[in-house]
Amino acid sequence: MPYLERADARIYFENSGAADGETIVFAHGAGGNAGIWFNQVAFFSPRFQTITFDHRCFARSTPQETVNVHEFRDDLLALLDDAQVERAHLVGQSMGGFTVLRCALDAPDRVATLTLSCTTGGIVNPNPTPAMQNLTSSSGRGQEGIKASMSRVTREKPALMQLYEAINNFNTEFSWEKLRTLLGREDVVQLEQLQDVACPTLIFAGREDPLFPPELLQSFIPHFKNADIEVVEDAGHSPYFEQAEVFNRRLEQHITNH
Repeated sequence: MPYLERADARIYFENSGAADGETIVFAHGAGGNAGIWFNQVAFFSPRFQTITFDHRCFARSTPQETVNVHEFRDDLLALLDDAQVERAHLVGQSMGGFTVLRCALDAPDRVATLTLSCTTGGIVNPNPTPAMQNLTSSSGRGQEGIKASMSRVTREKPALMQLYEAINNFNTEFSWEKLRTLLGREDVVQLEQLQDVACPTLIFAGREDPLFPPELLQSFIPHFKNADIEVVEDAGHSPYFEQAEVFNRRLEQHITNH
């Protein structure tokens, strides 16, 4: 299996698709790992090089007691270096949005476009929803909370729900306590810092997302130089999984337009 050897961790990754094409890096959320992006890899790899990976503490990457967004950022940038990619399109789902937004702020020359899917990306959020508070206060892997974050339409598809749970179950070393150090006080992204995001930005919101509702994500748009939002119907917290065709077509448009 392919691993990136870091000084303090082994990061599992998969590199697929057109080596001579532009590169898209997909950073998963806390309910997933590299495997969750199967719809996106299948759709984009005929024309793009796609890189997926397990964040440290997830699935096949090195477990550790705590993590922080700087480690996540540096792991992603190291993956780009290893693949000899100067600039890539970065896509981050939920927790992965913290990773990619940090890259866009700290290494803007490496980021061609930015996509934030159902995430604040670490942007200041003084009033988290009750669903978010319940999930982050959990001492386990948050499986029940993750299921509750899906849309009504998705919850009525037992096979899809079972697939999501099966992928999540590979995160044997993950627990929510390990993410409580993800952001230090100095790492919270203030609204005025969003003007420093140089690349075109797309935010996905699930119409039924109880964690990061559309109105919250919409409120960030005016603070970016160049950002748009796509609200996905019949989707909760995971539109890339729940409405993959809609997600892929809109992401493709975002990437090719810029």
